[in-house]
Amino acid sequence: MGDVLEFLPTPATAQGVQHYVRVTRDNHRGYVEFQFAIGDPSLYLDMTLPPQAFAEFCARHAVVHLTAAQAAAVDSADRRWHAGQTSEDQHAD
Repeated sequence: MGDVLEFLPTPATAQGVQHYVRVTRDNHRGYVEFQFAIGDPSLYLDMTLPPQAFAEFCARHAVVHLTAAQAAAVDSADRRWHAGQTSEDQHAD
């Protein structure tokens, strides 16, 4: 396989926007499966990279790895979205 494509010429953190990563698993081929988000951890792209490329990707983008609590909040937002609920629905009496 070829080199990893660079979609951003400079890390977004240089522009004041944080990057987030959540590792979801190491697959059977040894690749790292993860969620990558820019700015909002609940809007993410599922990605897969070899371990070395993943480490380079994280360093290049100065990522913040989501904590368990942050990951749970993302999962909760996903469940609400799939159920057709908005954050306003959650606060309705």
